[in-house]
Formats: sequence, structure tokens, C-alpha cells
Amino acid sequence: MPKLFTTREVAEMFGSQTWRVRRLFEDGTLAEPPRFAGNRAIPREMLAAVLDALRARGWAAEAEVTS
Repeated sequence: MPKLFTTREVAEMFGSQTWRVRRLFEDGTLAEPPRFAGNRAIPREMLAAVLDALRARGWAAEAEVTS
């Protein structure tokens, strides 16, 4: 499993939409991850927090973070 993920990859992984993952960072729900070439580079360690935040808003399909 890669160490860094794009917003789109995280959205696909959790059965959500890209704008919803992006919104978690834009509204301050989650701390902004580093960027690479203008894109968010979401670290693997942050995936559980992203999934929890998506679930809290009802924006995630049933998914799990795998190591």
C-alpha cells in the first residue's frame, strides 16, 4: 500500500466523492496534509481520521482502513 494518497484516491477508497474529502480539509475538520505538485499528499496514517470524519457526516460507504 502506498504511503501517500491523493484526495481522489481517498474518496474512491472510502466510497465517497472527491469534493467531500476536500471539504474536510478546507473547513478545518482535519489539518491540511502536505502538498506535492499542488495536490494534497494524504499520508496513510491520516486515513483513519479521514474515514471517521466522512462517517460522521454520513459521507462514507461502509469501508475500512487496511494496513
